[in-house]
Amino acid sequence: MYDRILLPTDGSPGAERAIRHAVDLAGRYDATLHALSVVDGGGSPIVGGEDVEDELTARGARALGTVRERAARADVPVVGDLAWGEPAREIQRYVDDAGIDLVVMGTRGRTGLERRLLGSVTERVVRSVGVPVLTVGFHADADAVTTEAAARDVAHEAVLAECDAETVDLDPGAYREQGTWVFEGTVQSRHVTVYVDRATGDPHVVTAPTN
Repeated sequence: MYDRILLPTDGSPGAERAIRHAVDLAGRYDATLHALSVVDGGGSPIVGGEDVEDELTARGARALGTVRERAARADVPVVGDLAWGEPAREIQRYVDDAGIDLVVMGTRGRTGLERRLLGSVTERVVRSVGVPVLTVGFHADADAVTTEAAARDVAHEAVLAECDAETVDLDPGAYREQGTWVFEGTVQSRHVTVYVDRATGDPHVVTAPTN
């Protein structure tokens, strides 16, 4: 199903869960994992000059190194790239240039500005790239779910939040895959798949690209 999976990463604690899911998916589908760390210069000179630029570059390199380490443990082929620019634009550029089939990325960091910025980047990527995007939350927003009804509630709320939608139409019934509830449906005229971890209650939303 997938040959090339892109994982944008910044090395923050919020990216760790996305790394695990991206490596797992790449191994499951025998795909190549592409790790991309984008250093956001904001289009203007960075206060602090070269020292700050060097630190940002080093941070991006460390983030890529973490992904390479995780991928090596799982025997997953990985390609790493460091880019400078506006994150959402660089991610879209990489998707187009590398022929990416799926993007896996976190939805937010832990607090304050980190949460707002990462969420904003993820939202722009979901709306702009022409491939499915799997969004991975920083932490579980619900207790463990053991019934389909409870999982459906988690899936419903996750789609509304991730897609900034007012309504979502989930199909009747659910699939079960290795401890995960899987729901299919439609949101904003797009097909959506929601994976809800039965052990943690953590939802993951994949939406079809906008035509």
